[in-house]
Amino acid sequence: MSQSAKIVLKDRKSQQQTLSILVSEEVRAFLERAGKQFLDSQGSNVSISDVAKVLLETAIESRLDDRLETTDLLANPTAALLGIRKKWEDNQQLTRAEWTVLGQYVQSGCDNPSNDPELPSRESFAQLLEALLAIRELRHHHAPELDHYYVTNLSGSAEQGERILKAGPQAAEIVPAVVRRMIQDLRNAPGAVRHPFIGRNIYVALRDERLESVDSLNRVLRSFLPVLYRIAARGHWLVEHQPIRQKRKPWEPLGVFPPLVPPIDVDDVRVSSSINDDGELHMLLSLKSRRLLYPLGPFPQLREFHSMVTTLAPGKTWNGHYFYAYTDQSPGVSGLKGLTPNTFSFREHGKGVLIEFSGEEWNALRTAFEQVMSLAELQPAMNELALAYGDV
Repeated sequence: MSQSAKIVLKDRKSQQQTLSILVSEEVRAFLERAGKQFLDSQGSNVSISDVAKVLLETAIESRLDDRLETTDLLANPTAALLGIRKKWEDNQQLTRAEWTVLGQYVQSGCDNPSNDPELPSRESFAQLLEALLAIRELRHHHAPELDHYYVTNLSGSAEQGERILKAGPQAAEIVPAVVRRMIQDLRNAPGAVRHPFIGRNIYVALRDERLESVDSLNRVLRSFLPVLYRIAARGHWLVEHQPIRQKRKPWEPLGVFPPLVPPIDVDDVRVSSSINDDGELHMLLSLKSRRLLYPLGPFPQLREFHSMVTTLAPGKTWNGHYFYAYTDQSPGVSGLKGLTPNTFSFREHGKGVLIEFSGEEWNALRTAFEQVMSLAELQPAMNELALAYGDV
């Protein structure tokens, strides 16, 4: 059954005229997918009629092909990002639509906080800011509205953004000044804030900036593709809940994945590793004296477990996506009856198994996991999984 969509257009006298049209379910579904490209500054969805209006306006500006290609790519984002990776590895140029899809998932990768306090890293955010400047330098027109958006997002100050709209062309250097100061802070100040809206700016720049050419975009962003793709892969995992990888046929070799990985033994702890037919890494934690076997995987869970055992200190707690952990000195925990002094405990969310370690056992667990995560045999697989899942 056809659905009615209302499109509001403004004429040259700024008077609104209303046009109502009937569209098929297929067209309506297309407009809903296209709407993902047109989030407002608060990240809220816009109406279908607003999407149709933007598509008509961009058709006048000869940018409709890019919008339509972007919408088609977003119908299967996993395949789209796989295609982007293949082009990157084959040293081929990306289309403007492919850059836009990459930017949309960079936004998702920045907007969502990490369980690991160091991911995405400050250096990754610094490189994203450098990429933003590189894109902006390709523009061939004055764009105060975009500069207002960038500065307001980065500084959190609407007043500073308003200065750009009022100061005219001479305000064009406000954005580079703000961005360069943030880059310097990220690289030199350990406590510098990694502002999540950096990703939104990257996405809007790739989507909306009127640039010299897509060739120039490929030229200036080529060196930033490693960080852009890792953050986009992270965003894809958080939004789509699946890694970016080609489904392997049963008879195909695993490639970079080793058939056998040596176990790591540290005191009472053993960590064994294996890779399944899909190229997914799993580990088995063995506490030998307790005859306890604890499975770990897939890769995002392994990354969180590694961060947890590495960073958890007396008096602290860990509350991540997969695990909750605490020590005997943690707030609200130290008074528990029967808790042995100097203990570390963790449990997996949704499971009733709590495992307690002495300080010495926890140190052995930490050492074992640091060794297994740095095994030379696993590094090619780790690099491949980092591209499949991103900075998680």
